[in-house]
Amino acid sequence: MDQSVRVQNPPSLGGMGSFLFGPFRLNLIERSLRRQGAPVRLGARAFDILALLVQRAGRVVGHDELVGHVWQGMRVSPGTPRVHLAALRQVLGCRPDSTRYIANIPGRGYCFVAPVEAAGVVNGHGAAGNPRPVAGHSEEAGASAGQFRAERGPRTDHLLSMIAKQLLATPSTAHTLVSTMFGTHRELGAAFGDLDGREASMTKASPAATQARPDSEGEGQEMTRKRLALAAAITLLTCVAEATPIAAPAQSPAYAAGNVTHYRTANVEGVDLFYREAGSGNAPVVVLLHGFPTSSHMFRNLIPVLADRYRVIAPDYPGFGQSAAPEHTKFAYTFAHYAVLVDALLQKLGATRYAMYVMDYGAPVGYRLALLHPDRVTALIVQNGNAYAEGLGAFWDPIKAYWADDSDARRRKLEFLVAPATTRFQYVDGVSDISRISPDNWVQDQALLDRPGNRDIQLDLFRDYGTNVPLYPDFQAFFRKYQPPTLIVWGKNDKIFPAEGADPYLRDLPKAEFHMLDTGHFALEDKLDVMAPLISNFLHRSLPPN
Repeated sequence: MDQSVRVQNPPSLGGMGSFLFGPFRLNLIERSLRRQGAPVRLGARAFDILALLVQRAGRVVGHDELVGHVWQGMRVSPGTPRVHLAALRQVLGCRPDSTRYIANIPGRGYCFVAPVEAAGVVNGHGAAGNPRPVAGHSEEAGASAGQFRAERGPRTDHLLSMIAKQLLATPSTAHTLVSTMFGTHRELGAAFGDLDGREASMTKASPAATQARPDSEGEGQEMTRKRLALAAAITLLTCVAEATPIAAPAQSPAYAAGNVTHYRTANVEGVDLFYREAGSGNAPVVVLLHGFPTSSHMFRNLIPVLADRYRVIAPDYPGFGQSAAPEHTKFAYTFAHYAVLVDALLQKLGATRYAMYVMDYGAPVGYRLALLHPDRVTALIVQNGNAYAEGLGAFWDPIKAYWADDSDARRRKLEFLVAPATTRFQYVDGVSDISRISPDNWVQDQALLDRPGNRDIQLDLFRDYGTNVPLYPDFQAFFRKYQPPTLIVWGKNDKIFPAEGADPYLRDLPKAEFHMLDTGHFALEDKLDVMAPLISNFLHRSLPPN
C-alpha cells in the first residue's frame, strides 16, 4: 500500500538553521542536537529524519517522502525507517508508545507534534534572527490560536485538511495532534476562523470560507467548497472531541489503575478455565478468542489498549495456555464443547452482551457462540478467522485428508503441525520485519505444546475442525440476518487462513470495515500500532456505553 503523502514545502522554513523544542536545540548547519546545552549523540540517518520532521512540524510526512529524503534513491526495507525512528525516540527520551514529539499516523506516515521555534534564521550574511514559533502551541493555548489566525493561508489550510482527514481515519490520533498543538479543540476552532463548535452549522460557511475572493468564478466555487468542507470537519472534530473523553496519559494513575490486567481462573463444568480480564466491570464487554497454537497471551499487548473503555475478557481454551488440560480420552476436545464452556464462563462473569475478536480457532468458537445467542453479539472483529470455503487453501490439504481417513497412520502424518519449526513458521512467515517478532512467542507456545498428552489434544482438534465446515452456511446466515457491526483486519500473507477467506465476508456483511495488512498469521505481533487505533475507533463507533 502506498503510504506516501504529498506535502508542499512549508513557506520560509528553508533558510532556518536552528530549531528549539522542549529542552532540545537542533542546529542544521552544525548538524548537531543539544539537550540543555549538552551535545546529544545521534546517528546520521536519525538526524536527517529529525531535521525533516522538525521542518515539517505539524504536517504528516509520508513513508516514501521520508525514505526519499533520508536515503536519497537507495533501496531500503520497509522496517529500516522504523529502526531509526525508534532510536530517535529513545534519544529524545520518549516512551515506546509516546507521541510527545513524533506521532505515527497509521497508514499515512509521521508527524512532529511538539511545539517548535525557529531560533536561527540564516540570511545572506549568516545572521540569526529572533526565535519565532513554527508549529505547535506556546505556553498559552490562546497564543497559539492567535498565531494561526494571524498566519492563516495555504499552510493552515493544509494543516486543517490534514487534521480533518485524520479525524475521519483515526479520531484518537487526531485528538493527540490537536491537543498537543493547540491545547484545546475550541482553540483549534478559534485558530481556523473563530469557529465555535456549538454555534457553527455544518452547512454554514466559516469566516475563512467567506474571505476567499479568487479571480475566476470556477476557482471561487472550488475554494468555497473546500473551505466549507474544512469548516464542517473542524465543527465535527470539536463536537466529537467534547463528547468523547480522551484516554489519560500512560503514566497517569487513572490509566495505570484502569489498564491493569488480572489473571484469573474459574471452574466451569469441573474444568479450570484461565482468563485475562481488565477494565471496568460496568463497561461494554469485549471478548478476545485466541487461535492455535497460542492462548490469551496473544492479546497481552492489545488488552491494555482497550481496557480504558471496555471490560476485556480473554479466556484460554482447555488444553491451551494456563487452562486445565484433561486427558484427551476423558474430555471432548471439540469446538462445540469449547463454545459451550466459553458461554458458561461468560455467564458466570455476568457478561450477557459482548463484542468478539475472533482469530483462527477463535472464529468457529465465537461463531458457534453467536449461533447460541445471536442477540448477545454487539460487534465482530475478524482477524484471519475463517467462515468460508474459499479460506481453506493448500495448507489444509493434509488436514482434510485426515477428516476423510481417521486412521492412526494419517493422524501421525499431522504431528509436524505441533513441531517447533511449524510453531515458529506461524509467527514469522509473511512478516515484513521479523525483528519485530519476539522469539518468546514460539518458545512459550512450544513449551505448552510439548506438555505430556498435549500432542493428542491438538490432533483431536485438527480432526474436529472438519465439523466447522458444514456450519459455514449457518455462520453466513447469522451475518446476513443480524448484520453485526464488523471490522475485518486481515494479514494478507497468511498461508493458514489466506486473503481469499477475507473477501467473502463482504458478500454477507457489505457494511463491514475492511483492512488488508501486509503481515502474516499473528498480525498483532508486528501490526499492533496499526491495528490498535482501528480496533479502538471501531469499537467506539459501534458499542453504546453501558
